[in-house]
Amino acid sequence: MLHSVAQSGKLLAPESFGLIPIAPHLYVEAGTDEATRDRLRSDMARAKAAINKAYGSVSARPIVHACITEKCYAAFGGRSDAAKVFGQRILLSPRGLNWHFLAHEWSHAEMSTRLKLLAWKRMPQWFDEGLAATISEAPEHSENQWQFLIHAHIPRPTRDELLTYQSLQQWQAGVHRFGDDKNFERVAQGQPSLSPVYAAAGHEVRPWLAKVGSTGLLHLIQRMNEGADFESAYAHQTQIP
Repeated sequence: MLHSVAQSGKLLAPESFGLIPIAPHLYVEAGTDEATRDRLRSDMARAKAAINKAYGSVSARPIVHACITEKCYAAFGGRSDAAKVFGQRILLSPRGLNWHFLAHEWSHAEMSTRLKLLAWKRMPQWFDEGLAATISEAPEHSENQWQFLIHAHIPRPTRDELLTYQSLQQWQAGVHRFGDDKNFERVAQGQPSLSPVYAAAGHEVRPWLAKVGSTGLLHLIQRMNEGADFESAYAHQTQIP
């Protein structure tokens, strides 16, 4: 973990480590073809629109670093995941070069920008991840995927278990238990990706966000910034007609 964070420090000077700027706040690995560059520019706009729709506006302006090779991704601290966010810097792997993963990580950056430090520390990981999964509309985290997991009898967390994933460590333990962190190996073997924990989080948050909209989300953030605990803020918005 510490090694990964240390490597991510290279993102502070991307041009010194093989990345080049192709648009404001967007770097790509040198040698990226023009079609991929154009698609990434479009993905930036689409991800920003998704954040704007969910939050009502966009406060975070993360810098995106897109790797087209796994070697590049590993050099900046990436591992088996498709994308990562380090504060206001997003790192995309070759498997995460689409607007879905970009919007997912951007949602984390947006939330951390809007929450005060103490409120951010109280934000449950399952909600932050579930919101990101909802906003990103990634097929592997979708409601269709959740229903597939059910019908295929694939192990997945119950709602009660999901809600215990409060800290990053608890979330990562759940991800490891249910195999969300094995997708790099699955894809290498020609198998489909499975993300039971992310799908469960999306399944929990998706109907909540559909009901309360950006206004309800902003009220939750405001209440937490004012000192309310997450559970009461979440329940308050859920109960509003």
